[in-house]
Amino acid sequence: MVDKESVRRRLQATANLEFFEVYDNAGSNMPNSMDIPSLILAGEKEFVAAQELSEVIESDTVVDTTLNTNDTSLLALDENDSTDSNSLLEESEEEDTTSLENMTDEEKRAKYPITSYLQFSLDRDNQGNVVGITQGSTVGYASVRDTATLNPRLNHPASKALFPDDFVFMWEAKEILDENKIETGVLRLHAVKVPSSGAEVNGEDIDRAGYSTNPQNPSEVRVTMSMTQIGTEKWAEMTGRNIGKQIAITMDNMVYSAPVVEGKMNEGYSEITGPNIDLKEGAELSGLLNAGALPAPARIIDESVVEASLGESNINAGFTSFIVAFLLVLAYMIFYYGRAGLIANAALIVNIFFLVGALASLKAILTLPGIAGIVLTIGMAVDANVLIFERVREELRHGKGLKAAISDGYSRALSSILDGNITTLLTGIVLAVFGTGPIKGFATTLIIGIFTSFFAAIVVTRLIMTYFLDKDKNINFSTKLTKNWFLNMNFQFVKRRRLFYLISGAVITVGIISMFTRGLDLGVDFQGGRQYKVEFQKEIDAEDIASKLTDDFGSTPIAKRVDNKNTVMITTKYLVTDVSEEANALVDSTLRVGLTEVGEFEVLEQKMIAPTISKDLKKNSIYAIVFSLIVIFLYILLRFRKWQYGLGATISLAHDVLLVLTLFSLFWGVLPFSLEIDQAFIAAILTVVGYSINDTVVVFDRIREYVGLHAKKDQKEVINTAINSTLGRTINTSMTTFIVLLAMFVVGGEAIKGFIFAIMIGVVVGTCSSVCIATPLVLDFGSKKKEEEVK
Repeated sequence: MVDKESVRRRLQATANLEFFEVYDNAGSNMPNSMDIPSLILAGEKEFVAAQELSEVIESDTVVDTTLNTNDTSLLALDENDSTDSNSLLEESEEEDTTSLENMTDEEKRAKYPITSYLQFSLDRDNQGNVVGITQGSTVGYASVRDTATLNPRLNHPASKALFPDDFVFMWEAKEILDENKIETGVLRLHAVKVPSSGAEVNGEDIDRAGYSTNPQNPSEVRVTMSMTQIGTEKWAEMTGRNIGKQIAITMDNMVYSAPVVEGKMNEGYSEITGPNIDLKEGAELSGLLNAGALPAPARIIDESVVEASLGESNINAGFTSFIVAFLLVLAYMIFYYGRAGLIANAALIVNIFFLVGALASLKAILTLPGIAGIVLTIGMAVDANVLIFERVREELRHGKGLKAAISDGYSRALSSILDGNITTLLTGIVLAVFGTGPIKGFATTLIIGIFTSFFAAIVVTRLIMTYFLDKDKNINFSTKLTKNWFLNMNFQFVKRRRLFYLISGAVITVGIISMFTRGLDLGVDFQGGRQYKVEFQKEIDAEDIASKLTDDFGSTPIAKRVDNKNTVMITTKYLVTDVSEEANALVDSTLRVGLTEVGEFEVLEQKMIAPTISKDLKKNSIYAIVFSLIVIFLYILLRFRKWQYGLGATISLAHDVLLVLTLFSLFWGVLPFSLEIDQAFIAAILTVVGYSINDTVVVFDRIREYVGLHAKKDQKEVINTAINSTLGRTINTSMTTFIVLLAMFVVGGEAIKGFIFAIMIGVVVGTCSSVCIATPLVLDFGSKKKEEEVK
């Protein structure tokens, strides 16, 4: 498993990939053919003579980290051809074997400040005697913890005086693995030739890289690399000079691989193979090669760590809830629409396969906002089928035959389906442009889902129905129980519109007062800081934990119970402006020390967001919502040719958002689950906007149709009739979507309750506002004179 410090180091690296020639440890390409170990020994003596050794020794750790010079286990890890050497190394070996035994550890480190920590790469016989210097770029080995001590000593002017100007020591990026592929805590040290002009070949010269297994030998993994046109010329020149020698692949002065060149690469295509390259190593190396050159280091401003157990728990809960919800939707469609419901279910399954396949091909990561996008996609797919089926039922009631009713049902429903999908698509595009992170993920899922659901509803269901009709098989669009549901409805929506305005206005007013007085439960996403989800072995008091951590953090952190009585979410602004690795480690250790007094615990999840990104998230979230409303207004204005429709829809959407915020402000801390305002909540709000506008446009479309058919009738009566005629579609779509959400809310686990709760509220509010707010507003805005009170 990759630890978070390794990930942070990789991200914060400049990612400047470079290819360098190497120096031979045995000295074949060194000045005067001097082997490198001998030069290090000579440089070590110069270093000792030049330094005040007392200061160096005092700064050393008292722990013995000296590698045993008689231990050949590490030396056996590097087996290349050996060569004889009349060098200082042999003299040193002969001189030191007797004196080392009588020295204390401190005396060894004082006399040998480099070789006490560095073990040379040497060839030895079966008895362990040195028979030569190992050829290749590997100079020696050292413990990872000793590299910080060795670096300033190896690179000290006195130590490097005998080396060429372009000679650079570089550590290998990864620890040596033992025979069981377990890290040993030891790194190789390489001798790299770095000219003053810089790398001859770098990441900009790579076109693409990949990895694959050998079909004849599946255990053999090879990394492939293709160069650009310019890179091909440079690579051919470089490899031509180094046939039989190594070339170091480096990034940020760390060696990631040092393969031997087997021939001149004239075609710009190369393969890297070796016994130590497995699938994991191949994936990492090809990923590194594909990274190219990013000369500016990354600054981490948003960091999340989720323990494997928590992630697995969320995955299982989410998957289970989705399956339950999906099965309930399938059952409901069969219950209400009979055989037509079966056809809709087949199309819905095809739609899910299309959507998941598209997301998998894009290598998308499924997060809570992504789940929201799938939920909205299911709702829209069901809605399209419901629109078609309700139209077909109307045509059948008018006495048309089955084939004609199906044909007219599809053609007449198409306008509403297109309007609903286009408005939602425009919302998704705005989110993709202005959104970041999870919001962009939501937009991606939504956009893909719009196309897959449209195709499944219009094409797949029509093909299946055509097949049944060609076989002279009957298709029923209702069951005996549901045949006359929602017929001849005459609820007075228009007449009671002022009552609806009053109720909504009162609730929103209370909500605005609550937001200014009580506020919202802003998460770390929107206020910056560090957040930890901690599970204890016993029931805990959140206020007590906050009190215990106050002295340690210098201010009182926010602590609240989540999920259960044993789990608490802790948010602190301690060192909030410092995003360095040291600050993260300090905050983490401070938290753990403070919580030790409370009892045994486990940190399940942690998150860090810098204040700058929290401001950006707020700004982008507001932009995304506002621009979505503007784009929707403009589209409806263009489509319906009346500004009253656009303004009515926009006010209705703003009304829906305010009502959800109102309930979150009123009930956070009251309900037994988190109502935190974070990025997932913004995705929930956007889901509500998408769902509500889809619902509203369908009602508008029917009003436009009825107004055209009944131009001489009273507009209030026509609009009211149009609303009632869509109630079957409105209730069925809302019911199926709500079933999905309710199943996810009940079965999906504590982690997503607040998120699903927001969408559940939005579905109810959006459905009501479509018929009780948006449509009556169209009438009121369109009146040329004051409406008489309807009694």
